[in-house]
Amino acid sequence: MIVVEKLPGRTMKTVLMVICLLIPVSACAHQTATCTMTAYFSPWDNVIVPIHRALLSAHKTVYCSLYGITNRYLAHDLINLERKGVTVEVGLDKREAHGRYDLHTVLEAAGITVIIKPRVVLEHNKLCVIDGRTIIMGSYNWSASAQKQDNSDVIIKNCPRLGKAFVGECKRIYERDSHPR
Repeated sequence: MIVVEKLPGRTMKTVLMVICLLIPVSACAHQTATCTMTAYFSPWDNVIVPIHRALLSAHKTVYCSLYGITNRYLAHDLINLERKGVTVEVGLDKREAHGRYDLHTVLEAAGITVIIKPRVVLEHNKLCVIDGRTIIMGSYNWSASAQKQDNSDVIIKNCPRLGKAFVGECKRIYERDSHPR
């Protein structure tokens, strides 16, 4: 069963449409645990705050597959988690990682494992999995300007069964991108 928290100013129709677009029917059919899901939409919602809160809930692991990261607040969250002993791994797009404002070298200097896609083929994910159960995903780029200029969505799901699948996907991406062909 999937439980959707009530969102102020959003209709249930919008939330149900998002659910239908983001969760395949086969995943729902095999879902036995209760999952909660909350949707946020920039620029109207301050999307950085719920991402920050979700990251702060990490105790063991954070696996991310991101197009890029230029948002200093979110990078700082990842660095603080690494300093607290949380395993943090981040996969990034090659072209974006070589951008002027990219923070991957700051993450690496803090001890975070950063895997950069070896070829210029778009790494389009914007997702993180926290402790194998909380998934942050959507079209929201982890950039300094995303909050002001994008029309993006972020879904935060607390769903252990789906979390395992997303951890597996992150590790598969890391493995592929760690061994250039």
